[in-house]
Amino acid sequence: MKSQSDDVLANSNNIDNDGKSKKSIPPYMKAISGSFGGIVEACCLQPIDVIKTRLQLDRTGNYKGIFHCGSTVCRTEGVPALWKGLTPFATHLTLKYALRMGSNAMLQSAFKDSETGKISNHGRLLSGFGAGVLEALVIVTPFEVVKIRLQQQKGLSTDLLKYKGPIHCARTIIREEGLRGLWSGAAPTVMRNGTNQAAMFTAKNAFDVVLWKKHEGDGKVLLPWQSMISGFLAGTAGPVCTGPFDVVKTRLMAQSREGGNLKYTGMIHAIKTIYAEEGLRALWKGLLPRLMRIPPGQAIMWTVADQLTEIVIVGSNGIVYWPCGYFKLDGIVALNPCSQRCRLIGFPNDYNMAIRAHVGVVRGRLRLVQFYRNSRKFVYKAWELVDEGDDNKMYSWNLSFVTMSDDEREEKELDLSSPEVVTKYKGAAEIVNKALQLVLSECKPKAKIVDLCEKGDSYIREQTGNMYKNAKKKIEKGVAFPTCISVNNTVCHFSPLASDESVLEDGDILKIDMGCHIDGFIAVVAHTHVLHEGPVTGRAADVIAAANTAAEVALRLVRPGKNNKDVTEAIQKVAAAYDCKIVEGVLSHQLKQFVIDGNKVVLSVSSPDTRVDDAEFEENEVYAIDIVTSTGDGKPKLLDEKQTTIYKRAVDKSYHLKMKASRFIFSEINQKFPIMPFTARALEEKRARLGLVECVNHDLLQPYPVLHEKPGDFVAHIKFTVLLMPNGSDRITSHSLQELQPTKTVEDPEIKAWLALATKSKKKGGGKKKKGKKGEKADESAAEATPMDATNGAESQG
Repeated sequence: MKSQSDDVLANSNNIDNDGKSKKSIPPYMKAISGSFGGIVEACCLQPIDVIKTRLQLDRTGNYKGIFHCGSTVCRTEGVPALWKGLTPFATHLTLKYALRMGSNAMLQSAFKDSETGKISNHGRLLSGFGAGVLEALVIVTPFEVVKIRLQQQKGLSTDLLKYKGPIHCARTIIREEGLRGLWSGAAPTVMRNGTNQAAMFTAKNAFDVVLWKKHEGDGKVLLPWQSMISGFLAGTAGPVCTGPFDVVKTRLMAQSREGGNLKYTGMIHAIKTIYAEEGLRALWKGLLPRLMRIPPGQAIMWTVADQLTEIVIVGSNGIVYWPCGYFKLDGIVALNPCSQRCRLIGFPNDYNMAIRAHVGVVRGRLRLVQFYRNSRKFVYKAWELVDEGDDNKMYSWNLSFVTMSDDEREEKELDLSSPEVVTKYKGAAEIVNKALQLVLSECKPKAKIVDLCEKGDSYIREQTGNMYKNAKKKIEKGVAFPTCISVNNTVCHFSPLASDESVLEDGDILKIDMGCHIDGFIAVVAHTHVLHEGPVTGRAADVIAAANTAAEVALRLVRPGKNNKDVTEAIQKVAAAYDCKIVEGVLSHQLKQFVIDGNKVVLSVSSPDTRVDDAEFEENEVYAIDIVTSTGDGKPKLLDEKQTTIYKRAVDKSYHLKMKASRFIFSEINQKFPIMPFTARALEEKRARLGLVECVNHDLLQPYPVLHEKPGDFVAHIKFTVLLMPNGSDRITSHSLQELQPTKTVEDPEIKAWLALATKSKKKGGGKKKKGKKGEKADESAAEATPMDATNGAESQG
């Protein structure tokens, strides 16, 4: 049955880059990423900081500029002098950035709106200012006092230097000036850092949004050069605004009480004195080296922090980096491969799934191998190239999700050529057939529909839970499609919540739909039953016979070499023979491992509004043939969105959810139902009602709407799973119909010819197969199938 997502399938895949619902990055991870950025920054930019300090302390004009200062230091003191104070500086930056990034993250969490999860610009400024004040008081001031005292010393001989090292410097300051000496210049440092971080965090976010359309927490991954540009631009804002505070801070920290009174008694006094003695421009001394150091430093820090965060935190949007570009796992991709094999690290849409993968470009196709989810392997398959002629072209990917066994090292297509796969399909089919029989046996007047649906799902979960218990690796199994019971003119997908009181009545026409999977190999079935003793007569019999006969014809036409359009035309012709309509919008999908709606599709009704690509059926494929007929016009309507309870995770979509309830529900869905359709009944009902709406509105979930024909119309639904085996088509899910006495009969010779086609081949002469030489072709003469009983359309579906 078609979901709203099938419209996407019929067209091209689109990528939603608005954001991604994912877990928030915890403050401790922000702190760790910031500290690593600080280490790299310190090693790269310490010389600039030394030059800046020397210029700010130069009251007599010994240095003519940045380059003169640097060359003078190297000539008179040696090149290592440019890294004076590196130990306290590196320690200082590591601790400072850890505290800054962590405290800013915590403050932003406090300022965020509890419902929307957004933070205002006012809140962002306050968070940055608070982080700056905290780092100034706890880390920056004492470390910079030590650093500046060390940097202002001239010469290389330790015997001639007052301060022998960072520890000796700190001890000397405490001994001579008291503990408060380490906090000299605290006031301007607080003002400088608070203002600086308020400007920097706000500017970084603004540049990310303006330049790269990235919003904080949306899961979009910036490339390293993008982080570098944003960080560099953000780093220019602080120095320009805080230049006077930085000069005053340096002067206050550099002075000591040795030899008399302090020249500067405080921040305001220092500003006045500097202005009076040296002029206004002196308050911005060292601005150029600050601009040479801080913006590059922020560029380095943010590049390291952003990339480290995305590598460590599972939850990015599927971009995988490699030397010459990137590709996305969830949509249209631009590729510029630099070699035939590259090592990649990245993350898919589901934030619980981390990838480490190899990619190889083989014969114009890109294949992904060794694809991990936690400790278990997965791989995306069914990828197709739009243009194989140029590696720089755009590539279109069709997404599916499959499990790989432990001993597989290369991508391997799992299809019916593997006996194990056939066994799993048939095992799932046996369970779903028995579940259907169980539900049918419980269908009685006044039975609650929700109880029947839950009984079907519970049986499937119980039976699959008993299988493969001793497997080396856990095998996923369970409900592939929730049990639905759609009554009378209700067409499909009715699987109510626990609070629903709907019951069955005598004479109701029931459409029961369900699915089961073992290790992602899916078997689905749908059956129509009239809650009535005795034969089914009249138009009710017509509509059921039409669906059943159309299903029998489809079974015989879905075979290797045939085309999907052949099936579409045939089933419409069958429905017309019973004066019924095929319901529009119903799609029969190819099934693959963990894929219930594969790319090859059979359209029930061809129309200008709904188109699918031509496809030829191939051996070893599996299909869910889905037929819905109606005595009405076959154009069902959605009457009430609140009736929709079945959804499927749209793995190619992403969005940063605003409501807390939405985030909670979406997280639960990602954990419990990352691939298969599910019913909202399996979620906490109150939160589900609140949270599912936002998820659907932003296309994170694909709804399966409850559709209705007009009151009084009769609707029938037949669905089965067929394996296209080498020896013919094998229908593995079905249930026999009640006795039908339709008012119409099949007289069309073409329909009769279709029904006479064989579904399986058999050997000439029958009996036991003789052994032949290896490679000898099997006799392909077909065994003629028993024609459909055209009087009632009720041949047993075996």
